[in-house]
Amino acid sequence: MQSAAVAELLEFNRHAILTGELWRLWSCHLVHYSMQHALIDYATALAAAAIAGQLLGWRRLMVALLLAAPLIAIGLLLLAPECLYYRGASGIAVMLTVLAIAALWRRSGTYGRAPLALLALALLAKIGAEAGGLTAGWSDLPADVRVAWPAHLLGAMAGCIAAIKPTVLD
Repeated sequence: MQSAAVAELLEFNRHAILTGELWRLWSCHLVHYSMQHALIDYATALAAAAIAGQLLGWRRLMVALLLAAPLIAIGLLLLAPECLYYRGASGIAVMLTVLAIAALWRRSGTYGRAPLALLALALLAKIGAEAGGLTAGWSDLPADVRVAWPAHLLGAMAGCIAAIKPTVLD
């Protein structure tokens, strides 16, 4: 796991970003609060990326990642003023999951779309539950760290945009 000093240098830190440390818009998605937190985020992101990359193309996927990372962080700056710090790839993982669902949706028949619709609804329910303060605690976050549900919502929005506007990414 990364050292505390490295994590602090790379995390989303509202004050540091607003004073010019713009690399944090990308790097905050690379650092985590615990090994378990990192494993959950990266396993989800890798599984979704494997599906989306195969179906949409790896170039398009990389462009989506490069654009989504700072947009999620900028969204936190603009829409979540209470979010002073953020670490994790969960916003990116949600973006990739939505992109994978959209790519599979286009290739699925009527019967294949029902499980995809249920997965999308479950993802929205998860984000809604997090917004209401309900969390599973799987990520082993420190007691003073709350799940950054706005990052998950912004990731879902980025995934929708990437799925709907392929010409921007191609």
